[in-house]
Amino acid sequence: MILNKENLSCSCANDSDQTVTLCPSESTIDINNLDFILTTELPFFSLDYQDYPLMDLTTEELLQDKFPNTKFPYDGFINFHSLKICSSNAKQMSKYLQLAMGFKEVAYKGLETGSKLIGAHIMQNGSITLEIINTLETIDDDNVLKFPFFQNDLNKFRNINHEYFLENFKLTTDDLIFDFVNTRIESLSFKSDYLKFGKQFYNNITRSNDYKESMTKVSNFIVQTINNSEEIYNDMMECTLIQKFLKLHAEGVMDIAFNVNDVDSIFNRAIKAGSGIIRLPKIISDENGVIKLATISIPNSDIQHTLIENINYTGPFLPGFSQPIYPLADYYQVQLNMMPPVNLTVLDHCVENYSWNQMMEQAKLYADMFGFHKYWSVDEDDISTGFTALRSIVMSSSNGQIKMPINEPVKSIMKGQIEEFNDFNGGPGIQHIAFRTNCIIETVMALLQRGVEFNHTSEKYYDNLKKRLNSDGIKLYEDFDTLKSLNILIDYDPSTKSKSKSKSKRKKNNKCNYLLQIFSKPLHDRPTLFIEIIQRHHHNGFGKGTFKGLFESIEEQQKLRGTFVESQDN
Repeated sequence: MILNKENLSCSCANDSDQTVTLCPSESTIDINNLDFILTTELPFFSLDYQDYPLMDLTTEELLQDKFPNTKFPYDGFINFHSLKICSSNAKQMSKYLQLAMGFKEVAYKGLETGSKLIGAHIMQNGSITLEIINTLETIDDDNVLKFPFFQNDLNKFRNINHEYFLENFKLTTDDLIFDFVNTRIESLSFKSDYLKFGKQFYNNITRSNDYKESMTKVSNFIVQTINNSEEIYNDMMECTLIQKFLKLHAEGVMDIAFNVNDVDSIFNRAIKAGSGIIRLPKIISDENGVIKLATISIPNSDIQHTLIENINYTGPFLPGFSQPIYPLADYYQVQLNMMPPVNLTVLDHCVENYSWNQMMEQAKLYADMFGFHKYWSVDEDDISTGFTALRSIVMSSSNGQIKMPINEPVKSIMKGQIEEFNDFNGGPGIQHIAFRTNCIIETVMALLQRGVEFNHTSEKYYDNLKKRLNSDGIKLYEDFDTLKSLNILIDYDPSTKSKSKSKSKRKKNNKCNYLLQIFSKPLHDRPTLFIEIIQRHHHNGFGKGTFKGLFESIEEQQKLRGTFVESQDN
């Protein structure tokens, strides 16, 4: 097929705010040769959100109670894409997820795929995708730009151009030739007019056709190197960030990636609100298609969010990743098949812990940066054991598919789990990630058989829970004793107990909306990152009625760790 450029003139925005214009011409372009142009400067026509009043809401309005969710992602956020978990041994951790939690490796990046600095294993269970990442070399931090940078720094980067580097190359080349000429003259055994002879020698070299051809080749090489250096630069930057993260926090979640409709508009809004810049918006591609992405960081933490706009990508993860290099050994596959399946569905939420009086500041940042709204909240009056307590607010995307609870400690008698987390994590970070399932009993039983350890809940919790269920006339679909034996927590909303018609008369229905949840012990020796398994029966809360049981179980662990001590802030 041939595309005629006659009478065709168009302009499209690209990453550098320049325009590309096709002028009228009689020449033709083979559409088959347009792939490179389209994948490097693909135009994006963003949706005009001006007609949607939700896009003009103030921070105060977004933080009001009972803010409605919508089916359409008016804020541009679709759902979770993936989590990036830093590890000192990504291969080993991916095996743990495979053996203990039933994840499968779907993509890989490493030395075998041409990645010289970063190794990553992409693990998947249901729609949950985890990128387990580590460095392949140690990068000297002093030789790498400091991250993140901010909006004011962008002009410095945009002012850099090829001519600057080429001019410096020319000056350097001239100096090298001049030094070479002087060295050769000084080695001569006869006296001469060094200045005159050197100038003639220099001119003969720089005027020669061989020199001019070499300069052209090297100049082209420099331009090509500048254009292709971003991938190496990004890998070096990521190495540095991983090293810093592991040094401060040990293994944990560094990046929460979101699927979005328009990377550019969300990125611009975020940096205007004060987010740090890790990676500028960029189109990347491979044989499986094209995506656009950018990465920002959250102020007061080193938590990152990568914004991913899928243009037409159909690969296993992202451009640059391949299918797993080595198939599973037959005997190993047989062993995996003998284990009970772990059927997870989606990433339900990711919980951030902060320090004293930071919760509302961070919630306002999510409202300002992304347009997220207040979804749910509790304070020390709702969540307290008498010894420890916390405050929590859940920020959500407009369609409710992304939920980010934000916790902070509250002054109490003893040091609570949020303070303990901050001590061992070296500051704010991701406390836990919640995996949803459609059958928590089967899932927890399978995880226990595979070696996952969960918190134990006291007999007193279940005695009180049974009394409340009986008092409210609530019956669960699951067997209560089975839930108790597995230490699964239960939160329910008696106000949702409905009535149903039974032939000729109305009959009360003893079912209501409720959720079931359980929390694992920390994934490593530091009491930081852990996993939540959750099942929802039309209940969209976050376990207000289960927090006390959870806190009591964590307090027992703190006693064993020797960290259940009087709070220094009393």
